[in-house]
Formats: sequence, C-alpha cells, structure tokens
Amino acid sequence: MERTRRILWVMIVALWASFFWLPNMDWAAAKDPDYPTKPIEFYINMAAGGSTDLSCRAFIEAAGKPLEQPMIPINKVGGSGAICAMAVKNAKPDGYTLGNITTSSTFVVPFSDDAPYKDLSGFTFLAKYGNNIFPVIVRGDAPWRNWKEFIDWAKKNPRGTKVGITGAKTADYKGLVLWQVEKREQAEFTYLAYKGGSEVLSAILGGHINLYASTIDPSTLSYIKEGKLRILTYIGTAKVQGHEDIPSTKEMYGFEGPSLLAVCGPKGLPPYVLKKLDDAFAKAVKDPNFIKLMERMNMPIEYINRVELTKYVEDVFNKTAKIYAGVKEEEMKKK
Repeated sequence: MERTRRILWVMIVALWASFFWLPNMDWAAAKDPDYPTKPIEFYINMAAGGSTDLSCRAFIEAAGKPLEQPMIPINKVGGSGAICAMAVKNAKPDGYTLGNITTSSTFVVPFSDDAPYKDLSGFTFLAKYGNNIFPVIVRGDAPWRNWKEFIDWAKKNPRGTKVGITGAKTADYKGLVLWQVEKREQAEFTYLAYKGGSEVLSAILGGHINLYASTIDPSTLSYIKEGKLRILTYIGTAKVQGHEDIPSTKEMYGFEGPSLLAVCGPKGLPPYVLKKLDDAFAKAVKDPNFIKLMERMNMPIEYINRVELTKYVEDVFNKTAKIYAGVKEEEMKKK
C-alpha cells in the first residue's frame, strides 16, 4: 500500500512539474523537423514585371529547390513597400510566410509621419541576394560632362537645378543622399516628384528636368548605351558595366544610398526554420538560372547571410535616423 502511494505521489509530482516545464520547451525542433512540408507564401512589394519583382521571383524559385517546396510569389504593392512589410510582420512565425524588403520599406517608411511601423523589431532579416544600381543621369546632349561641372553650374544657378525622383524627397533614399550633397556643396536643388520611373525617364528625355536620380532598368540602360543619357555619378557603390570609372557619392563625399534586395520573415521564427532557410538562400545565389537573370538585368549579386544582414540593417537604420533628424530640423527652420 505504501509502495502504491509512493508511486502515485511520484506521478503527481511529475505531472505538476511538466505543467510548468513543458510550455517552456523549445518544441520547434520536435514540431516540424521536416520543414517545409507545404508551399511557402512569399510576398513581393513591387508590381509584377519590374526588375525587383523579376529578381525576387528568380531568387525564391532557386531557393525552393533545396527546400523541396516552392515559394509562391504574391505581389503586395503599396505604401513604398509598407503593405507588403506589414503582411510579413503580422504573419504567424512558422516559416510559411516570408517576403522581400527593399531600401524604401526598410529605411524610409519607418521615418514617415504615418508609418505603420516605427522600428524594425517585428522582422527577422534572413538574407540579402543583390543590389540595385542608382545612377544619377542627365541627357546625352547636356553641357555637363561630369559631376563637378554639374555642381559648378548648380552653384551659379540656385534652385535652377530640377531633380526628378519618384515620390517626395524624403520618401526616396536617393533624395536624402542628394540633400546631403546640397549641404556639402552649398547648392540648392528643386525636387520634382513623379509617380514612377517611367514618368521621370520621359521627363529627363523631354528636357523637363536637368537631373534624374534613377534606378537601372532595361529601358534606362538601353538609353545610356545609345548615348541618349549620361551618368554623372552613382548613389551607391554598384555601377553599370563599362561605366565603372565614374565616381560615386560614396567616393566623393563619403555617403551613399543603401541598396537592399533581401528577404525577411516575421519576428520569432524557430531555429529549425532559420537553419533550413539559411542553407537554401546560400545555395540560391549560386543557381545558374538566377545568375543568368541577374546578369541580363545588370543587377549585381551580393549575398549577405542572416547574421551579417541583421547588423547591416541596424547600422544603416541608425545612420538614417540622424539624416532624417537633420532634414526635419531644416524644415522647421523654413517654417
């Protein structure tokens, strides 16, 4: 009888302990060791057919091969990438909902007045796979042969410099970089906002603006090759093939616009998911089809793993906060 009581008591203690201990176990490794067991939804923050969309689709198609499950692309456009980012941020952290992130959604949106997220704590940054190229261009028949000539002219023509960008100056990182150039050079630009790259391209070709802070796409690249457009500098370190000798703002002034073609997930992804995704993304950048597409679109491949990407994003975010503080201080003075 005493022995039976002892056994029952041990069972009760064990059950009591498990009540507190089991919820704290890392069930991730035991719950779904064969992840992924179904297709992964992947949100893309740009419209279908553009360079960001196409590069992202090629990358996730390549990543699906080692995962042995497809990543299904779903375009969620709007809010400079904020709509897509929020869909990822609010997703269940089980590894079946991921998305892309770009410069705007990471380093511009959080600083807007009506931002749906003010920091990046709700995201897991997984891998960077490539760069955009941001050339600053003029018409091929413009009188300025290089950036110094343009700046000398701009100083003599206050506000005569009409710069075309997509969105407001503070809604495009290229605008933020040019704002820093203005301060350094003691020049003053007039910014004209357009809805999209095709509109700005038409404006520069038509002579309605002097300068276009652009992103390389097939149309812009073809005009550069034909001599209808000329590159004066780059906002970023990535450069167009055959035009590598043109100095960037980084080389001339020490600051640049970050280029971010990367993948993120919601906060709290379990270790077994992270391990599988780390492996898949490292292999994806070596996929021949992905490499071929990136070369065709003149988009440099740059792989940064999860740990390095997280640090990079944090560093750039903190630097960006200081730039925005300067912009807002200037706007307050003007009022």
